[in-house]
Amino acid sequence: MTSLTIRSLRKAYGALTVLHGVDLDIRTGEFVVFVGPSGCGKSTLLRMIAGLEEITSGEIAIDGRVVNDMAPAERGIAMVFQSYALYPHMTVRENMSFGLKTAKMPKAVIEKRVNEAAEMLQVTALLDRLPKQLSGGQRQRVAIGRAITRDPKVFLFDEPLSNLDAALRVATRIEIARLKQRMPGATMIYVTHDQVEAMTLADRIVVMNGGRVEQVGTPMELYYRPANKFVAGFIGSPAMNFVEAEVVRNGSEIRIKTPSGDPLPPPLVPKAGDAVTIGIRPENLTLAEGANALLRGTVTVAENLGELITAYVDTGRGEPVIVKLPGDMDIHIGQTIALSAQPARLHLFNREGLRQQS
Repeated sequence: MTSLTIRSLRKAYGALTVLHGVDLDIRTGEFVVFVGPSGCGKSTLLRMIAGLEEITSGEIAIDGRVVNDMAPAERGIAMVFQSYALYPHMTVRENMSFGLKTAKMPKAVIEKRVNEAAEMLQVTALLDRLPKQLSGGQRQRVAIGRAITRDPKVFLFDEPLSNLDAALRVATRIEIARLKQRMPGATMIYVTHDQVEAMTLADRIVVMNGGRVEQVGTPMELYYRPANKFVAGFIGSPAMNFVEAEVVRNGSEIRIKTPSGDPLPPPLVPKAGDAVTIGIRPENLTLAEGANALLRGTVTVAENLGELITAYVDTGRGEPVIVKLPGDMDIHIGQTIALSAQPARLHLFNREGLRQQS
């Protein structure tokens, strides 16, 4: 049972600072996913936890014990890399048992752990094969099995599926989800740029940007209650639409004037300021009938995926607005449409990009 605490963690390479005072608490048995754009610091943070990167300042503690100056092998951590990192001249069995042999574990214990891990990951039939005889997905399962045999306090995954094709990514992601179910007490930290992996695997997601933590929460908290525009635009695929609007004041009444010219009804009013950004997810837009349209524009692209149509609508205000509509609708390029959304499904952001409560 292992918890992990990070306080004021900073990483700098000379004058370049890549982590700016990160604070984070990871509870025992959690599956926490780090996400963010390339260069945001997520892999650096993972490597600092593993002891593969030196800490410029701050603290990392595992079960209350500060590990800043401890060697990677002493931290009780197992790391799974995207490159598999298997020894090519060793069989699967030898790869999975190598760390245990190095630690001089009893032969019976090694055999028991390897067999249990192999059965858990369905690679028992592959134990006598060399890595070159395995598919990419099988190699990654062996790499995960090698981590399991060490019985670590914390599992670290550094984009483990990025080298796999689409079908193998799905299959291996399911294997990792099953692994977590079989090991409910294991604490796991997973780095990815893939939102599907983050949303389907995580107990909580840590969204990073520019070396800082933007928000920490469950997948649904981040999806429905993003703290700011960055999180709102990063979580979700296709990304959230953003449109600029202004506050209309008429005596004591405050309403938001939308790009279409129609005011949004209460209760959507900003807390402060006279300019807001409206955020709306593609699946929350519908074709409008009558007044109170949020947007009006022309369809420039219509992707019919069977169940859904993803339409790109030019509103004459910069980036096209993306909308998801039922696949049986007659939507075609060049069509002029009006779009609306329930006020409860809209997000408001102030000038600083912070989410405003409705």
